[in-house]
Amino acid sequence: MRQNKKHKLVPEDAELFNAMRGNYFSNNERVFFERLQDKEEYEFTVSNDLLLYEGDNEEHIYIVRCEYEEYIVGHGIDGHYDEERHTMCLSDVLRINLKIQGFIKDDITLLQWLRKRDYAGIQYNHNYDDL
Repeated sequence: MRQNKKHKLVPEDAELFNAMRGNYFSNNERVFFERLQDKEEYEFTVSNDLLLYEGDNEEHIYIVRCEYEEYIVGHGIDGHYDEERHTMCLSDVLRINLKIQGFIKDDITLLQWLRKRDYAGIQYNHNYDDL
Protein backbone atom coordinates (compact mmCIF):
# COMPACT_ATOMS: atom_id res chain seq x y z
CA MET A 1 0.00 0.00 0.00
CA ARG A 2 1.68 3.20 -1.21
CA GLN A 3 2.32 5.78 1.51
CA ASN A 4 2.80 9.52 1.07
CA LYS A 5 5.19 9.85 4.00
CA LYS A 6 8.71 8.52 3.45
CA HIS A 7 9.76 5.72 5.81
CA LYS A 8 13.32 6.13 7.12
CA LEU A 9 15.59 3.35 5.87
CA VAL A 10 17.50 1.28 8.40
CA PRO A 11 21.20 2.28 8.30
CA GLU A 12 22.33 -1.05 6.77
CA ASP A 13 19.97 -0.70 3.81
CA ALA A 14 20.68 3.01 3.35
CA GLU A 15 24.39 2.10 3.08
CA LEU A 16 23.62 -0.79 0.70
CA PHE A 17 21.50 1.35 -1.64
CA ASN A 18 24.16 4.09 -1.66
CA ALA A 19 26.98 1.59 -2.31
CA MET A 20 25.09 -0.06 -5.16
CA ARG A 21 24.12 3.18 -6.92
CA GLY A 22 26.23 3.40 -10.08
CA ASN A 23 27.83 -0.01 -9.47
CA TYR A 24 25.16 -2.32 -10.79
CA PHE A 25 26.00 -5.69 -12.33
CA SER A 26 23.22 -5.28 -14.92
CA ASN A 27 20.19 -3.21 -15.77
CA ASN A 28 18.01 -5.79 -13.99
CA GLU A 29 20.10 -5.33 -10.85
CA ARG A 30 19.60 -1.56 -11.08
CA VAL A 31 15.84 -2.06 -11.33
CA PHE A 32 15.91 -4.49 -8.38
CA PHE A 33 17.69 -2.07 -6.04
CA GLU A 34 15.80 1.00 -7.18
CA ARG A 35 12.42 -0.70 -6.84
CA LEU A 36 13.23 -2.19 -3.44
CA GLN A 37 14.46 1.14 -2.12
CA ASP A 38 11.19 2.70 -3.26
CA LYS A 39 9.22 -0.13 -1.64
CA GLU A 40 11.12 0.21 1.64
CA GLU A 41 10.56 3.94 1.69
CA TYR A 42 6.95 4.18 0.50
CA GLU A 43 5.20 0.79 0.39
CA PHE A 44 4.18 -0.74 3.70
CA THR A 45 2.77 -4.27 3.60
CA VAL A 46 0.73 -6.06 6.25
CA SER A 47 -0.05 -9.10 4.12
CA ASN A 48 3.47 -9.42 2.64
CA ASP A 49 4.98 -8.69 -0.75
CA LEU A 50 6.02 -11.73 -2.80
CA LEU A 51 9.21 -10.85 -4.66
CA LEU A 52 10.12 -14.32 -5.93
CA TYR A 53 7.78 -17.31 -6.17
CA GLU A 54 9.36 -20.73 -5.58
CA GLY A 55 7.63 -22.17 -8.64
CA ASP A 56 9.43 -19.69 -10.89
CA ASN A 57 12.94 -21.10 -10.41
CA GLU A 58 14.57 -24.54 -10.51
CA GLU A 59 15.98 -24.20 -6.98
CA HIS A 60 12.53 -23.40 -5.51
CA ILE A 61 13.78 -20.33 -3.63
CA TYR A 62 11.23 -17.73 -2.56
CA ILE A 63 11.64 -14.21 -1.21
CA VAL A 64 8.99 -12.25 0.65
CA ARG A 65 9.14 -8.68 1.96
CA CYS A 66 7.33 -7.91 5.22
CA GLU A 67 6.26 -4.50 6.55
CA TYR A 68 8.88 -2.08 5.13
CA GLU A 69 12.31 -3.71 5.19
CA GLU A 70 12.03 -7.17 6.71
CA TYR A 71 12.55 -10.16 4.43
CA ILE A 72 11.93 -13.89 4.48
CA VAL A 73 13.82 -16.28 2.23
CA GLY A 74 12.75 -19.87 1.99
CA HIS A 75 12.96 -23.02 -0.06
CA GLY A 76 10.54 -25.75 -1.06
CA ILE A 77 7.46 -26.60 -3.06
CA ASP A 78 4.19 -28.54 -2.91
CA GLY A 79 3.86 -28.85 0.86
CA HIS A 80 7.53 -29.69 1.50
CA TYR A 81 9.26 -26.57 2.76
CA ASP A 82 12.51 -26.08 4.64
CA GLU A 83 12.74 -23.74 7.60
CA GLU A 84 12.58 -20.12 6.47
CA ARG A 85 15.11 -17.44 7.34
CA HIS A 86 13.67 -14.11 8.53
CA THR A 87 15.91 -11.03 8.41
CA MET A 88 15.40 -7.46 9.51
CA CYS A 89 16.70 -5.79 6.33
CA LEU A 90 17.65 -6.34 2.69
CA SER A 91 21.34 -6.11 3.46
CA ASP A 92 21.06 -9.13 5.78
CA VAL A 93 18.93 -11.28 3.47
CA LEU A 94 21.30 -10.78 0.54
CA ARG A 95 24.23 -12.08 2.64
CA ILE A 96 22.55 -15.39 3.47
CA ASN A 97 24.64 -18.32 2.24
CA LEU A 98 22.17 -20.61 0.46
CA LYS A 99 24.32 -23.72 0.95
CA ILE A 100 24.72 -23.16 4.69
CA GLN A 101 20.98 -22.52 4.90
CA GLY A 102 20.47 -25.92 3.23
CA PHE A 103 18.57 -24.56 0.23
CA ILE A 104 21.00 -25.43 -2.59
CA LYS A 105 24.33 -27.22 -3.14
CA ASP A 106 26.22 -24.16 -4.42
CA ASP A 107 28.22 -22.21 -1.84
CA ILE A 108 26.86 -18.75 -2.75
CA THR A 109 24.96 -15.92 -1.13
CA LEU A 110 21.46 -14.90 -2.12
CA LEU A 111 22.93 -11.83 -3.86
CA GLN A 112 25.32 -13.99 -5.90
CA TRP A 113 22.47 -16.36 -6.80
CA LEU A 114 20.26 -13.44 -7.94
CA ARG A 115 23.10 -12.04 -10.03
CA LYS A 116 23.74 -15.45 -11.60
CA ARG A 117 20.08 -15.47 -12.66
CA ASP A 118 20.18 -11.76 -13.56
CA TYR A 119 17.16 -11.36 -11.26
CA ALA A 120 14.91 -13.60 -13.39
CA GLY A 121 11.53 -14.15 -11.79
CA ILE A 122 11.64 -11.14 -9.46
CA GLN A 123 8.19 -9.52 -9.21
CA TYR A 124 7.49 -5.96 -8.16
CA ASN A 125 3.70 -6.01 -8.33
CA HIS A 126 2.73 -8.78 -5.90
CA ASN A 127 2.03 -6.94 -2.66
CA TYR A 128 -0.86 -8.94 -1.22
CA ASP A 129 -2.30 -5.75 0.33
CA ASP A 130 -3.00 -4.50 -3.20
CA LEU A 131 -4.31 -7.71 -4.78
